[in-house]
Order: sequence, then structure tokens, then C-alpha cells
Amino acid sequence: MSSTIDPGRREIFARRLTDATSGAFDVAAAYLGLRLGLYRSLADHGPTTSAELAERTSTNERLVREWLEQQAATEVLEATRDDATQHGGSAARDSEAGAWRFALPAEHAVVLLDPDAIDGMGGTVRSLAAELAMVPRLVESFRTGRGIPYAEYGPDEADGQAMSTRPVYRSQLSSWFVALPEVSARLAGGKVLDVGCGLGWSTVSIAKAFPTAQVDGVDFDLASIEAAREIAKLVGVSDRVRFEVRDAAELAGAGYDLVTFFEMLHDLARPVEALRAAREALAPGGVVLVADEITADAFAGPADEADRRHYGWSLLMCLPSSMSEPGSAATGAVIRPATVRAYADAAGFASTEILPIESLAFRFYLLRPSGR
Repeated sequence: MSSTIDPGRREIFARRLTDATSGAFDVAAAYLGLRLGLYRSLADHGPTTSAELAERTSTNERLVREWLEQQAATEVLEATRDDATQHGGSAARDSEAGAWRFALPAEHAVVLLDPDAIDGMGGTVRSLAAELAMVPRLVESFRTGRGIPYAEYGPDEADGQAMSTRPVYRSQLSSWFVALPEVSARLAGGKVLDVGCGLGWSTVSIAKAFPTAQVDGVDFDLASIEAAREIAKLVGVSDRVRFEVRDAAELAGAGYDLVTFFEMLHDLARPVEALRAAREALAPGGVVLVADEITADAFAGPADEADRRHYGWSLLMCLPSSMSEPGSAATGAVIRPATVRAYADAAGFASTEILPIESLAFRFYLLRPSGR
């Protein structure tokens, strides 16, 4: 067998996994920095020693020192010696915790901590940590076909997803409706149903974009709905926004001018039933707007970076979560345009149009229940 092995190809693959290991360490260390408030403290107080940071964050100094050194060694943080050490300090002094000060560069702080940064990665770190923790359980899922319920991924999953999509909704959602002038006109005093709203950032962003609209958000996760209600109060739209725990295939109410599915159709165990329920909840002339992953039209072997990430999310969470319910469609995050069209057709929609909306995050589909 050894005679058929390409040494160069072997070396490249070994290097790839080595680099991936370093990346996994970066994600794990970043998770600790976020959850323990270490990054926030560094951003607020500037260069600090391990003893000072441990005291401010109520953490163990020795562990914090190792984290700081790892972060500086990997160039996430900047490290400088105290003046006393720089000018003739002894070797013993050099090894003391106070001999080094660590700082978080402003550019790194934005990516890690700014809740409205489009390139923010704090949410990705949180959700990926939750998903990686489930890998041992996925071994059994692969053997049995039984998935893992979304709620069991824990608050890091829900919070991480919300942190990742919040800046997109807050900064871009209004512009999406520029391509939908007829829909926008109906939403002046109209009714919107936001399906799978999660923590509600999409829902409240719709309410902010259309100040006279009534917006309802539904999600099956109780903790997410409770958090969404608090966010609506914080944003100041709770008088026009309602949240309810409900399965997407069992929607309440009727007479909606617009029903939205933002980045969640692929997560549903019963997408056709959910779309059918949405169609039945529409007022005459109402439409459904689906925003989901931008993927290649079909599987073709080696993929671009976006599809590689989509497959990663799908493997660890999206597909196992949807397969936790009996009779799941088992869509997965790599949802193709043909799949959306097939689901819409089965749900009784007359047309499915891919909209010319520019977005780095989503592909947009407009579903009409009639040919009008």
C-alpha cells in the first residue's frame, strides 16, 4: 500500500489537520475569554497583569496566566514587560506573574465584543463550542438515526446564533424590503408573522423597519421566547410585537400580510407542513419570504468555503437537531434552491421566486399562494 501513497499529498493533509487543531484551540480559548469576561475586562481596563485580571473577573490567577500567555503566544493579545523587568530585572523577577502585561488590540476587541459588528465572531465561538460538546453524543446518533433536540445544545447555542445574526438584521433588514415595494406597502399597518424567531432580533427589526405594523414571533424553544420578550421591551417595540411558543407547523392566527422564515427552514423537521401552515395563515394577497443559506445548486465534490462551513454546521447541529423529531425531512444546512422549490410546491404555493437581493448571508425566496 505504501507504494501508492503520494508523500506530498499525505504531508498536505497532515498539515491541514495540524492547522485545524490550532484553530480548535483558538475557538476554545476564545470561548473561555468570552464566557469569563476576560476579553471585556481587558477591553475596559487596558494592559493588565494576570493577577489584576484574575481579581477583576473572580477567576484563578494561575489558570488566567496560562490563558493570557496562550493568547499572546498566538497573537490574539499583545504582551509587554513591566518597566522594572525591562531594566535589569532578575530571572526570578521575570518569572513572576506581574512581570508581563497583556492588552487586547482594539481591532480584535471589535470582532470579539461588538454586538453590532457584521464581522463579529463572538456568537460563532459560543455556538460552535456548544456543538463541539455534542460530538460524543453524535456517535450514537449516527448509529441509531436519532438526533439531538435543539434545547439540549444549551444556552450557548441559542445565544450564539442570536449574537451572529443580530448585526445582520439590525443593519440590513430594512434594505431587503427595498426589493419588495409591494410587500412594504402592505406592511404599513399590516401584520407580519416571523416563524422560528429565536431570540427575536429579526422580529424586532421588522417592527423597527415598519413602525405601524403588528409583528408576531413564534418559536418552539421556551427559553428563546422568554429572552425575545425581554429584547422587545429593551428595544421599545413590545406594544406591537408578540412572542409565542409554538411549533412552526401549528401556527396561530390568520390574516398575515407577510410570513417570514429567516435562516431556519432547513432546521425544520416538517418544512412542508410549516410552509403549508404559513400559506393558510396569509391574508388575500399575502406572501411568504424565506431567507436561507447561499449554497451551490448541487453537490459537486470539492466546495467553496461557504459550503464547507454549511456542511460543518449541518453535521454538528442543524441535521441532528431536525432528526430528533419523528418523520423528519432531514434537510440539513446545505439547502439547495431546488429543495426550497420542492417544499413550496408540496405546500401548495403557486410560485417560488429567487429575489435579486444582495446579501452575503442569505438567499431570498418569495413564495406566492396564487399566480398573481
